[in-house]
Formats: sequence, structure tokens, C-alpha cells
Amino acid sequence: MSSEHTNIIIPKYNLNYTISRDKNIIEASLEKNIKLAYSCKSGICGTCKAKVLNGEFKRNNKINHILTEDEKENNIVLLCQAAAKSDVIKIEPLAPIPRRVELSKAREIISEILSIKYINKNVTELCISVPKRFIYNYKKSNYIEIVIPSIKNNKKYYILDSINQNEKNNGTINLLINKNANRNINKFFNHSLIHGETLTIKGPYETDLIDISNDKPLLFLSENDHIISTLNEIKNIIYSKDNISIMLISSFESIEDIILLEEMHKLQFSYKNFSYKISIIDSKGTNKLSRFQVGKTVNLINKVFPDLSNHLIFINGKLDFINENYEKVVNLGAKQENIHNKN
Repeated sequence: MSSEHTNIIIPKYNLNYTISRDKNIIEASLEKNIKLAYSCKSGICGTCKAKVLNGEFKRNNKINHILTEDEKENNIVLLCQAAAKSDVIKIEPLAPIPRRVELSKAREIISEILSIKYINKNVTELCISVPKRFIYNYKKSNYIEIVIPSIKNNKKYYILDSINQNEKNNGTINLLINKNANRNINKFFNHSLIHGETLTIKGPYETDLIDISNDKPLLFLSENDHIISTLNEIKNIIYSKDNISIMLISSFESIEDIILLEEMHKLQFSYKNFSYKISIIDSKGTNKLSRFQVGKTVNLINKVFPDLSNHLIFINGKLDFINENYEKVVNLGAKQENIHNKN
């Protein structure tokens, strides 16, 4: 962590974000669009009291008489008077954090299909309409559900970047729809994905943030369309802690199956601490000049990281992919408590 920044963690509200150390916690959090409880900002009212669970503060001792001796002994601070000192600080505000009324509650919405783009034989990108009240935090990973009559569909459809530069809803969101193991769901999409047709969606929902409470380098391993959720997780981390080293190795069956390559490139271009590699199982269609790696991910990891004893590792894919890569990273020194799987 840079000496100019601190990672703030508030477990009770599932908040994990990075602030600068040149301002008090209240002001620095507001710069990150996080509104903690406060009133006077002068240290008199005590609304911004918080218990320090871990980490160190630079305290403004000029105004702290509102705190009792017991509170001081129990690591209670005034967030409007305290600036961050350590790399990571974990706190529990004593007053409830104000509800962020600007964000939408999840609800059913009728959306119109505005455009359809076929990425490959398995994945389709949709642009659909949303109303003005459909507001979400573009700096977090968001998804919707698609309501299918008489069919249970628990699939999460992640929202791609569709917020314009002034961070306002522009009336559309983009989604990637991939083939489902459920034939009835596939049949529904085959008949429903038509320009001007309507879909019933439910959302928006925010995905849970990955708790990154230290500066260990991160390694993400993903398989085929699991790259959709993996990239969303990576974006979440980058938006809150852009100084952590992140490597992504994404495996695809063939060169025709590659998706979101543009997104990976943009992330690497914008954030110096993020890099990625692509592995292709079937080498057909590649050439000697291709920068893609040929072969399974499990055979590529050790060429990139011969020692994983200091990494946090996230494996997203089908069960066979998870099992073989889990065994591989353990053999390369990864600690079991630092390995996270998702299928």
C-alpha cells in the first residue's frame, strides 16, 4: 500500500475502499462516494464515533473531549478528527451509515431489446432499455436476473460498462447471454432475442465484495464464460484498491470462444498493476505470431509463477477445471486458506 493511501474496511456494511491520508476519514470517504454518519464535522456532536477494530489513526487531539476515558481506552475515535496512518484500517461506526437512497431497490422492470450482437456460438451481447430510476453504483459489480415464465432461472447476468462519463444512467445496459445447461432457458432465448421484443428483468443487484484485507498479489484463473463474473470481481478490486498486483489467466476452448478481450485490454491499459494472459486449448486457427498460449491453464501457471506461497488465488470454472488447478497451485506453494473457488 502506498504511504499516501489507506484501505478502509467496515465489515458490518461490507465496505472495502481506499482513501487518501491527507484528509480526515469523513472527508476522504466522501471523496469515494461513501457517506459515513456525521453531523457537525467539528468533533463536538459525537455522531461520527467509531470503534477501531484494527489499524492506526493520526488523531487530532485538539478536539476530542467529547470522548470519555472509557471510550478512548476502547479505541473509540472521532472520524471527523482522525486521519488514516496505517495501510489498512478496520472500523465499526457506532451510528448507522445513512442509507444510500440514490441507488435503486431491486424490482421487476419491462425492458426493450435495443441491439443484439453475436459474440460467438455460445455468447450474445444484448443492449436493453432501463428507466431513469434504474440507478446502480457503476464502481461495483452489478447484475440482473431475467424472469422467464414458468422456468426457474437463477443465472446472474452481469451489467457491462454502460454508465456515461458523468456517472448517470443513460437509459441502457449491456449484458452477455450465454448458453445455459437448461434447454428450456435456451429455447426461451432462441425465441425471445429479437429487436424490439421485451424482456422482464429484476434488479439491479450488487455482488458481494471480495474481502482483500492485505496487499498479497492476486491470481485469477478462469475458464470460458466464467470470465464474465471474474472480470467483474477484478474491476471491483481495482476500483477500491488499484495498487494491488493482479494477474488473470483466462482459458478458452478455442480462439473463436474468446470473449471480453477488449475489456481485458482496457483494464491492462488503464491500470499498471493488472495484466492478463489467454490460454487456448484447441490451437486450430492460431498462428506462430499469436500471443495466446496454447494448452491448458494448469500447464501454464508455473511458467508465470513458480512460487505461489504469497498469493491469494481465485479459481472460477467448472468442477474439473477447479480441481486440476487447485491441485496445481497447492503444488506451487499456495496455502489452502488463500485459495477461493467458484463454479
